Amino acid sequence: MKLNTFLWKVAGRLTFGATIITFVAGSSLVTGCKKDSSATPQPMGERLTGVIQDDVQTDAQGTINGWFWSLYREGGSASITHGSGGNFAISYSNVTDVVGGKGWSTGASRTIGYNVGALSGSYNFVGIYGWTTNPLIEYYVAEKGSVTGGTYVNSISSDGHSYSFYKQQRVNAPSIIGTATFWQYKDTWGGAPTAQNRSVNMANHINNWRNRGGQGFGTHNYQILALEAWGNRSGYINATVWQQ
Repeated sequence: MKLNTFLWKVAGRLTFGATIITFVAGSSLVTGCKKDSSATPQPMGERLTGVIQDDVQTDAQGTINGWFWSLYREGGSASITHGSGGNFAISYSNVTDVVGGKGWSTGASRTIGYNVGALSGSYNFVGIYGWTTNPLIEYYVAEKGSVTGGTYVNSISSDGHSYSFYKQQRVNAPSIIGTATFWQYKDTWGGAPTAQNRSVNMANHINNWRNRGGQGFGTHNYQILALEAWGNRSGYINATVWQQ
C-alpha cells in the first residue's frame, strides 16, 4: 500500500546516527493528516482521532537503521530523536495530540521487549500500538496510562498481569487508509514501572482480539512502542524497543 511504499523511499534518505524531526505549531509538517480538533471534551482514555492518512508528509514517519518510526502531532510542538537500535526520545509541549514511537513497519505476533528509561510530564498512553487492514483495526496494549473508552469485552492474563479489553467503533475517522469507519481494540494494564526491561507477548493479545473482538483480526500494518498524549499536555519519553 502507499504508506509502506513511501517509507522505503524515506529510508533511503535517512542517514546513520542521531536524527531529529521537529514539528512546530504554525508551521506544521503534517498538514495532510488533519485530526478532529473539536473543543468538545472527550472521555479520559478515549482516543480523540486516528493517526496517519496516506497523504501525510514524509517527515512524519520513516525507517532508520532498519527500524520503523512514526510521529504525528497536532497543536503545540513535538520532536523525535533516534538513538541506536530501537532507542528513541520524544519531547512535546502543549500538544492537542501527539502519538509517536519506534518498532516495525509490519506487525506480528512477536514478543516485544521494551524499557521506558525516562518518562516525565503528562501523557495518556505508553505501550504497543499498531494497525491492521482487512479489517481495518487500530490496536493498543497500554503498559502505562489507560485506553478504556468503549465497551468492555473481557480480561486476559499475559506477562504476569491482567489486561482489560475494550473495543470501540470509530465512524468516519482518520486512519492509515484515510477517513474510514473502523474498530479499536484496546487492552489496558497500565502498571509498568520505568527503567526496567519488560515484555509484551503480542500473540496472547492478538489471539484474544481475534476470538473475542467480533471483527476478527486483519493483515498487519505497522506496530510500534508508542507514547500518546492529548489535551494540551507536555512531557518527555526516552525508551527502547526490541524483539525478544
